[in-house]
Amino acid sequence: MKPCTLLISLLFLATAVSAYGDAPPVSAQTLTSPVTGATISGQVMVKGNTPMINGIVLLFNKSMGPPPSKDKYWRVPDLIAGTDTDGKFSLEVPEGTYYLQVTQKNPESEAGPPKVSELFYFHADAEGNPRPLIVTPGTRLNLGVLTGAYLFTPNMIQRDKGITAVEGVVTDMEGRPVERAFVFAYLSKEATGRPVFVSDRTDKNGKYLLRVHDGGSYYLKVRSVYGGGPPQDGEFLNVTEEFEPVMVTLKKEQKLKGVTLKVKKFSRAGSGT
Repeated sequence: MKPCTLLISLLFLATAVSAYGDAPPVSAQTLTSPVTGATISGQVMVKGNTPMINGIVLLFNKSMGPPPSKDKYWRVPDLIAGTDTDGKFSLEVPEGTYYLQVTQKNPESEAGPPKVSELFYFHADAEGNPRPLIVTPGTRLNLGVLTGAYLFTPNMIQRDKGITAVEGVVTDMEGRPVERAFVFAYLSKEATGRPVFVSDRTDKNGKYLLRVHDGGSYYLKVRSVYGGGPPQDGEFLNVTEEFEPVMVTLKKEQKLKGVTLKVKKFSRAGSGT
């Protein structure tokens, strides 16, 4: 299987681990878990016999968080891979239970939640619930031909009723809105490893909507990049001591509004500007 150009950039991101604990999804090729000989494979088709090329296959480990949702929140994936020119993919995975999504991206595009007019496939049962993929050592789980991808539009996601979310703006030190930033949510105050939830990028007014699965305490971090890795000079990060996360507490189906996240630019010297 010949990997697509996009996958190469994703694999580069997947090998980097941030000094501040922001780890990107791990590629199947860089897993450090014991080899189980188990694989998940399939072929994604769109418009009849047209294969989905430049697709990003996203696997979500049940043990790392709630099942993914196609309209209530965006989970950060735990494993990623790409489709080849025939729309095929194959991942070697540790044993466990997984959920699957696939998004078709332009070769120059970044990973992350689907954007307007991108093809989106959500592996679900007849009722639309995410279908679990159970993997044991030696399992060769071939999903066959996967159809049903559709063009994503922003009006397909829930933004008000029935969601649990934090809403606000991201600004710099002078109060100016910061556009195209991500807000990530962690489940622990240490905010290490991969985050569990992610917002869409902030708009031109710095506005964000971070949707999560349920009520509880969440720890928010702002990054300019989705893939994680060590912060780069000029990247916006939280304005807190040592860039620590901001804690919010939510009730189920509460939309907490007016949460402003201030950021400053990171410098290699370890201080913001």
